[in-house]
Amino acid sequence: MTIKAGDVKKAVVLAAGLGTRLRPLTLVQPKPLLPVWGVPMLERILSMLESWGVEEIAVNTHWQAPKVRQYVQSRKGRAKVTVAEEPEILGTGGVLNPLRYFLGDGPFWLVNGDVVAEGLDPQPIVDAFVRSGSFAACWLSDTHGPRTVEADPEGRVCNWKSDVPGDNGTYTYCGCALLSRQVLDYLPPSGFSTIVQAYEKAMMEDAKFVVGVTEPDAFWGDAGTLESYLEIHNALDPDRFEENPNVLFEGVKLVDSADLGGCVVTGGLVGGAFERMALVGLYQIDAPRLAALADALGWPRADVACGFLGARGSDRSFWRFVHGDDRAIAIEYDDEKRPENARYASHARLLAEAGVPVPRVLADVPSAKALALEDIDGDSLEDRANRRGADLLKLYAPVVKALRVMHEKGTEAALAQDVTLEPPFGPELYAWEHDLFETYCVKERFGYDAMPKDVRAELEDVAAELTRQRPVLVHRDFQSSNVLYRADGSFAFIDFQGMRLGAAAYDLASLLYDPYVPLDEKSRASLARLYPVEKLAFGAVQRLVQALGAFGRLASVGQPQFGRHVAPALQNLLAAADEADLDAIGAFAEDLIAKEEIRLGHFHHHHDDEEE
Repeated sequence: MTIKAGDVKKAVVLAAGLGTRLRPLTLVQPKPLLPVWGVPMLERILSMLESWGVEEIAVNTHWQAPKVRQYVQSRKGRAKVTVAEEPEILGTGGVLNPLRYFLGDGPFWLVNGDVVAEGLDPQPIVDAFVRSGSFAACWLSDTHGPRTVEADPEGRVCNWKSDVPGDNGTYTYCGCALLSRQVLDYLPPSGFSTIVQAYEKAMMEDAKFVVGVTEPDAFWGDAGTLESYLEIHNALDPDRFEENPNVLFEGVKLVDSADLGGCVVTGGLVGGAFERMALVGLYQIDAPRLAALADALGWPRADVACGFLGARGSDRSFWRFVHGDDRAIAIEYDDEKRPENARYASHARLLAEAGVPVPRVLADVPSAKALALEDIDGDSLEDRANRRGADLLKLYAPVVKALRVMHEKGTEAALAQDVTLEPPFGPELYAWEHDLFETYCVKERFGYDAMPKDVRAELEDVAAELTRQRPVLVHRDFQSSNVLYRADGSFAFIDFQGMRLGAAAYDLASLLYDPYVPLDEKSRASLARLYPVEKLAFGAVQRLVQALGAFGRLASVGQPQFGRHVAPALQNLLAAADEADLDAIGAFAEDLIAKEEIRLGHFHHHHDDEEE
């Protein structure tokens, strides 16, 4: 049987993704409508399909569906293009169920709407489709992308989730397939599903295979991240990109100080130096809380550019505001689950008046649950302390002295002004930290049924000793990553919204026994002499138990990077327990260290095997 590419008259283009990795750009436009050298990615795909002879195209959409519909209705092309809106995302397979009426009986193209393809010849894919028994064929790359697909020498895909991605014989699916209507027989009749699930079911139940082909002369790019979006521009026009390695949308205004490298800017008045940053115009996104902040700052909304810095588990989202040469950190917060978020501004003012180094509050709009702070766009104490040759005593001494000011002057101010704080440290809160340690570190990470009773008893003694001490205003999370440096070398404490009354030893130990920075015993002792506190080692034990519980919890909910701090935290716990003569905790720390070494040994052995 012979089929020509021009015989395929129908196509489905997938354009319903959320584009979360490209935020905030996808708050301005859905990812398929983001331009590459002035042409939306969706338009490039539609034009490519039209050049292949496709006459009818269905485009599914979900995120910012009205913008996709408006674009499709306004374009002029040879093919008839319809939009299929999905109130709930159906997935790359589920999308086909409501389009059964559209697909007809012949083969059809299924193409991702957020990839860029140049020079792709459809005929090799059509020929592969015939070799598959007229079931399915797809475009693969053996040089780019994650390469998670395995195929046999005849090109039949035999594994869509390779255990050795990037190894010889692995490929990347490039988001373009030619399918027969038979594929629909392997889909669930409704709801979310992926096309790969249908492929796998067909292979397992009826020995039907998707045949893949590579086309060395064709270009493929997946604009899933800021880096890949920029790289596509570079690959398609390297001379033009080298001249200005940025993507600037129409209407962007740059001031003389603008020094951009690898940035994408869609709107606003931008000055200063930025690298690898996406900035969008405030007026281009639906963000009334941010707009209220701009008004409070006195910055015209039309001139404000916003860079998304991420959301945190503390129910806060962070943005960088840019208005010419002016900058601010904009924070949107929720105070229902975390009422302390609403106290950040008042806490910052109180601490500043007491002589504690904190960021300046530039605007506070409680009605919008939004706050603007001084943009301290520098590195952290953690960054500086971990540099080769860092003078730790010189770095840490002024920070320790500033902490003492917070504990002394800050406490006086807080008590005099009757400031609302978080509930103070005491037996109940200390016990909660012990339970966190038991649940996420002792049980979940290391497999114990429960914390040993003698360890629990010593931790209760630690809590009793810390509760006995005169309470001061503590930061609660005083680690090296929460000390930031300005360009002039001065520093500021951040993330103090959870401050409360408690033992000074808890804060100082958070800094000196910080798992993020390896302080040696001599340096730690020298710094402790700058600010003598009662039972520092007891504070260290309590803080490290809390940190180990937090690391375990975060690693268990999709943030495995926190797992790397477990080993140094356990080493510090052992040191602190020895200093405090807490034998049961020290012995238990030794056991956990041995178990963690075994875990790490298995991890490294596994990865060494993969590399071989």
